[in-house]
Amino acid sequence: MASSSSSPIWKYDVFLSFRGEDTRKNIVSHLHKQLVDKGVVTFKDDKKLELGDSISEEISRAIQNSTYALVILSENYASSSWCLDELRMVMDLHLKNKIKVVPIFYGVDPSHVRHQTGSFTFDKYQDSKMPNKVTTWREALTQIASLAGKDFETCEDEASMIEEIVKDISKKLLIMQPVDFSDIVGMNAHMERLSPLLSMDSENEVRMIGIWGMGGIGKTTIAKCLFDQFSQGFPARCFLENVSKIYRKGGVSSLAEKFLSTTLGLSKKKMKGSGVKLGPQEIKARFGCRKVFVVLDNVDDMRQMHAFAQESSWFGPGSRIIITTRDKGLLNTYGVRTVYEVKCMDNDAALQLFNQLAFKGALPPSELYEKLSIRASWLAQGLPVAIEAYGLFFRRMTSLKEWDDALCRFIEAPDESVMEILKISYDGLEETDKNVFLHVACLFNGEPLRRATTLLDDGVLQGCLGLKILAEKSLIEITASGYIKMHNLVDQTARAIVNQESMQRRHGRGVLWNPYEIYELLKRNTTSEPTNCMALHMCDMVYALHLGGYTAYHDTLKFLKIYKHSNHIKSKLLFSGDDTNLLSSRLRLLHWDAFPLTTFPCRFQPQDLVEIILHRSNLTSFWKETVGMPNLRRLDLSDSENLEQLPDLSMAVNLEELITQGCKRLKKIPESISYLTRLTTLDVSYCEELASYITIRELNRSGRQIALYFSGKEVETRSIANLSIGGNIHIQMFWLDGNVDHLSFTTEQQGPDKLTKKEKQQAPGELTKREQQQEPRKKTILCGFGSLMRKGRKVKATSEFLDHEWMMQRDQLAPDNQQALEFSTRTRQALQFLPEFHGQESVKKAQGKSQPTSKFHGFTSVDISRFRYSSDGASFLCFSLSMFPCVKELILINLNIKVIPDDVCGLKFLEKLDWSGNDFETLPETMNQLPRLKYASFRNCCRLKALPALVQLETIKLSGCINLQSLLELSYAEQDCGRFQWLELWVDGCKSIRSILDQLRHFIKLSYLDLSSHEFEKLPSSIEVLSSLRTLCLNKCKKLKSIEGLPLCLKSLYAHGCEILETVSLPLNHSVKHLDLSHCFGLKRDEHLIAQFLNEGENEEVCFQLILPLLHCKQPELDHSPSFFLFVVVLE
Repeated sequence: MASSSSSPIWKYDVFLSFRGEDTRKNIVSHLHKQLVDKGVVTFKDDKKLELGDSISEEISRAIQNSTYALVILSENYASSSWCLDELRMVMDLHLKNKIKVVPIFYGVDPSHVRHQTGSFTFDKYQDSKMPNKVTTWREALTQIASLAGKDFETCEDEASMIEEIVKDISKKLLIMQPVDFSDIVGMNAHMERLSPLLSMDSENEVRMIGIWGMGGIGKTTIAKCLFDQFSQGFPARCFLENVSKIYRKGGVSSLAEKFLSTTLGLSKKKMKGSGVKLGPQEIKARFGCRKVFVVLDNVDDMRQMHAFAQESSWFGPGSRIIITTRDKGLLNTYGVRTVYEVKCMDNDAALQLFNQLAFKGALPPSELYEKLSIRASWLAQGLPVAIEAYGLFFRRMTSLKEWDDALCRFIEAPDESVMEILKISYDGLEETDKNVFLHVACLFNGEPLRRATTLLDDGVLQGCLGLKILAEKSLIEITASGYIKMHNLVDQTARAIVNQESMQRRHGRGVLWNPYEIYELLKRNTTSEPTNCMALHMCDMVYALHLGGYTAYHDTLKFLKIYKHSNHIKSKLLFSGDDTNLLSSRLRLLHWDAFPLTTFPCRFQPQDLVEIILHRSNLTSFWKETVGMPNLRRLDLSDSENLEQLPDLSMAVNLEELITQGCKRLKKIPESISYLTRLTTLDVSYCEELASYITIRELNRSGRQIALYFSGKEVETRSIANLSIGGNIHIQMFWLDGNVDHLSFTTEQQGPDKLTKKEKQQAPGELTKREQQQEPRKKTILCGFGSLMRKGRKVKATSEFLDHEWMMQRDQLAPDNQQALEFSTRTRQALQFLPEFHGQESVKKAQGKSQPTSKFHGFTSVDISRFRYSSDGASFLCFSLSMFPCVKELILINLNIKVIPDDVCGLKFLEKLDWSGNDFETLPETMNQLPRLKYASFRNCCRLKALPALVQLETIKLSGCINLQSLLELSYAEQDCGRFQWLELWVDGCKSIRSILDQLRHFIKLSYLDLSSHEFEKLPSSIEVLSSLRTLCLNKCKKLKSIEGLPLCLKSLYAHGCEILETVSLPLNHSVKHLDLSHCFGLKRDEHLIAQFLNEGENEEVCFQLILPLLHCKQPELDHSPSFFLFVVVLE
């Protein structure tokens, strides 16, 4: 809140100065009423007699505490010394810029006022004994006559003049006195975002704004602040709070009565006496031409909207209608085009608000309370009503034990008052939508929308429509990436609803996910308690349970999810037989971690199954016969180590995902997947008994086809968008060729469409028409080759494929001859590593082929790697990366790649790359043209000698690049240090870097630096200028003798294994909290260092961690004894 010293605080908006006998019963009375009706705080002296020789103290204080003075200069104004004293004081303050003055010349000539003639002559004061006063009065009259004001003689009539004055004053007051929201956390940001939506300058339209968000998120508070800030300039205004409550109590007529009484300023008694009708048509008649500012708070029914207006034309031009609601669908139906969505507070704002309430505006009394307050505010997940409830609750807690107990309570369930607010939205749902809500809370929070829709569309729940309604009513959020997000407190409220309904309907529960209730139900093994959905977290079970055998009954279970943490090896659900009632024939979802059966019972043939998820199951096989599963979309058997055989999937015509990751005994993939045209995801990684060979090719230039060879048998599919495979893999793509251990790629759903959503954004690599016109003759550059292995043919030597129909050339557009030359040179370097690819004739034939239309543009992540690096390993051939223009993450690890192609600059969406373990000596200069690249790892690239100017990076890892000679080009060494954005740098083991001490000063934004295993004797002086450095690693610097000149901002220093390190000097007022000097056997004066560490640091409560060699122990004598000790201290 702004202090009084920084800005003046006025008690009154307007002070009225007037001659009572002239104006009290005419212009002053009308002007005063109009000002008051507009909400302008006005001072009017109601005393009819002006006694004494000077103005009263009350009048003096009123003038000093007013923003404006309206001086009505009438015929007899100058005959009153009282009025003249008021005027003298007003003008004195005006000259000091402490009050604004507006003169109103009411029946008098302004020139008479200026020159004191006519009725403003001072003849009566000629013989006065107060000549000094007369002089000041004359000056005051002369001054006010020169100010801009209103002259009654030039106005149409008195009413219009008053209306203009009031409108002008109201508008200026609104500008002068903005509402201070500094005491409401986050409100200023809301006002800044909403102000342009209101478009207050637009006077010719009726603008309706919807404020939408979940219950308790602060919609009403925001609307009140909007009303306070913007409504004063409107002839009619109304804030109608909690419309839904008024409607439920009194119906439409009650709403209309409340609205009319508020806007017209009439009491209920006067409303009845005046004969004002209370229907919507009366509102239309009275406000159709009036400019209004109306807030309708907490609307939840269209009938409530129609009680005020069926369309915006019922209000006059310039009107602003604000509607707060939890239901976006209501706004859409009513035609509100501008909707402001209120989001939850971020962590910082939530903590600030919580501390204001819990500690009465003060700071937490200690670090422990600060940590507890962070946990408590986090429980509210940014929901203001919950933050307020928790803050006020914790204010009553007087000990750490009470705080801890309260936290445990709220972790289990939210505050009841918060839950009641959130439950209002649930109570307003139709019965079907209530079921969808409970299913979503139980199963689909955090899951893809598409998955939830598919599973819930069973003909009863109508999941697609239900999810849309839940999103509109703010019970769930659909993220931009297509995932369902339910607020944690809404999720807890759903659990409470399920528990409450379970108590009320013990024999007909729709959803079960309370572990105790499920345990009791399964223990009874009853067939008379129908359940539609069951979700059991086995880690919450206290005891293991042996399930009884199958008994025929009318099963209703459609959704079964039995899950556990991966580190809980044993399942707590055990079978006493080979079947169970849980395997319902009506199942749509079967998710059972550590599924105990080795095969499915013969009677279990569910036709409705959409997903089978059996992580770490005991299965060895499925069914002996082919089972029709026409609705199956996902089959996930990850880490089922005993699984040897998959079922025949020829009948699973809608299968989209097949995942067998970690199925070590799986011997083959059914050839029937070749006919599954909707299969988009295939993960067969870490399946050790699958001997695999993979090639990727295009057929007829119309689509991507992947051919997989398992144990000599081919499986082909045309629709794979996400693939992960491991084993003995040979990749043959158009521009990539070689043996690898792992290959994976992913494609974002509708990834290519994202390129067209931005305004006229051209596709990667595409030239505009102007660029094509200005482009010189194209330089054709050879950048790739292709090979194809057809079914039934042996792999041929590379040279035999040179004349194959799939050999191609790539038209690479180069802006100048130099770049073309560099590109061509790097391509020839790559060709040198391809056996039998030196002949000019072959090159000419390759150049003569046309370019295929590539369909690989959708890949967003590509990972091609070998598990280990071998210095004499075969080089993976990479001639072009242009097939991946949409890739965001590109991983090429341990592939012995010798040349990275220059067309890497075409990967405009690339954010992260990891090319560790390769054999290139340089990187393309064109990499500095990758605007989104923030992370790069070149670890163990032992032949790398130099880097291009990658100024855009934030993280770069160069560990083990033993031949790297420089971090930046010489041309950059003399340029502005601030160009590099590097925040984290690993150069441990890079002993060949020349002048590293000088180069570090160019990376002034570094917060993390690893210089381990270097050979300098003392710390580089350039370290001290790194003003943002927080962590410094100097481990195993065998020649390092002293550490000094550390930056004051440093928080962590790691220097273990510096065997001849003798001295460490920490600066005064250092910030170091973690100091590791273990295995530094030459370190001297340990006691002094400890004193430095503890006493000279920042004066704050903090836990320090210090690891030092054993005191007075040069070398450990025992083989198993540690050579360091851990010293931890908490300063109170």
